[in-house]
Amino acid sequence: MSNIAAVRKFEIAPDNQTSGNSTWSYRNGNPIITFSIAPNEYYVRSKNLKLCFDVVLKDGAGASPNNNDQSGAGEIEVRLNSRVGVASLFSQLEINNAMNQNLETIRHYGRLLGSLLPSGSGWNEYTTYLSNEFGVSSNEQVQGRYCNKKMSVAMPIMAGIFLQGADIPLSMDNGVGGLNLKFSLQSSIQALFGGTATTPNSYYEISNVSLMGEYAMPEGGRLPAISSYPFSGFSSFYGVINNNDQTTQINPALGAVVSTFTNYVPTPHIANYGEDSMKTTPLLNKADGLPGTAYDEIAPITKISFMRGGVLYPLQFQVDENEVIRRNPAVADEYLGSAYDAQRQYYYAMAIRPRTSAATDQLAGQNSENFATANGDTQHNALTNDIVNTTNNYFQNVYGVGIRVGDMLGVGNTANFKQTSYSIRLISKLNGFSPMSSYTFFLYRSVINYDNNGLVSIVN
Repeated sequence: MSNIAAVRKFEIAPDNQTSGNSTWSYRNGNPIITFSIAPNEYYVRSKNLKLCFDVVLKDGAGASPNNNDQSGAGEIEVRLNSRVGVASLFSQLEINNAMNQNLETIRHYGRLLGSLLPSGSGWNEYTTYLSNEFGVSSNEQVQGRYCNKKMSVAMPIMAGIFLQGADIPLSMDNGVGGLNLKFSLQSSIQALFGGTATTPNSYYEISNVSLMGEYAMPEGGRLPAISSYPFSGFSSFYGVINNNDQTTQINPALGAVVSTFTNYVPTPHIANYGEDSMKTTPLLNKADGLPGTAYDEIAPITKISFMRGGVLYPLQFQVDENEVIRRNPAVADEYLGSAYDAQRQYYYAMAIRPRTSAATDQLAGQNSENFATANGDTQHNALTNDIVNTTNNYFQNVYGVGIRVGDMLGVGNTANFKQTSYSIRLISKLNGFSPMSSYTFFLYRSVINYDNNGLVSIVN
């Protein structure tokens, strides 16, 4: 990168804004927000790129929420996930250049952040700057208060190409060729949840939208010539598991995979106003398998195997958590007394943030995974699904399964899955009639190649 001569701030309005006070809402038929950053001879500073907007929530009758009965006039529940916040409102992010070549497409954007945010941030972050960026708190009581009023946020864009924090060259000849960003909004029934009579048909509206950031101007007014530009990206896959010994096979068709991780949610809780679709629970069982019964019993994972082409990789052994499983057949939730499966959590956290990274804190731990707390927090009532005054509860886990397949030390190595499969085998206590949805994400490296005529190809 050339020396920077000056930095210039910018604010860009959406391409599809029809007036100065445009609003976007899935319910009202305008669920796409697009921006264009034109090709030019300077950099965009990805670490300072923010999507800024206001958001209000409304119940099915068009009234503002009254979570926690804050006003004393009667509770009206319309909530956002306390770990993901306003990112729940986005289903997909597509990033192209000015020639409409795809750089990155992230499906299940809110689910991705359900892993990225709490696994790389702790209590201090959630109670300070993350509340300004994502409208999150990690405390259900506080989160309810946030949702009762208009939230104004400056949300970092958590795409792989931006998470490097690098200055991205915008030139057509020596850069990415400009950037076109397309945000697809989430359906209201997927993004919002609550338990009062008017929660069904609740919705959200986004307004005052802009893309803010900084341009870095190179000395001489021209970007230096380059032969290639490497960047990162996320790819996602959806699946359902139901058996106590199940192998999931995925063909990612990616040549340089850094890591892969999966989070879970009960399948009937997706697109359900009565449940939080963005939560990342452990595997759970329904008690009797009847329609409408609650997922209120833990189904611990006992063994995990990661494979490439059917062969154990990168670990040459199964992750064995049998020693922490405790069974008490005298109670309904017979595995609730199991100990914390720290080895699974360690590899999952490493898949998201390597040990050598700057991340020194995370929400995941004995507290978030439903164990006794030092500060006396009341635990969630799994049978009644009551939301109580607690910093963590039974359905606010930071749970997932993952592995850093090619970069265990965080030094840049990758693994090739271009022509071979990735498989994960889970042996668990699932009872066979409690389907769990899985969202699997791959972090990969990509590269743009150039010749004398400029941008030639994008290789994943």
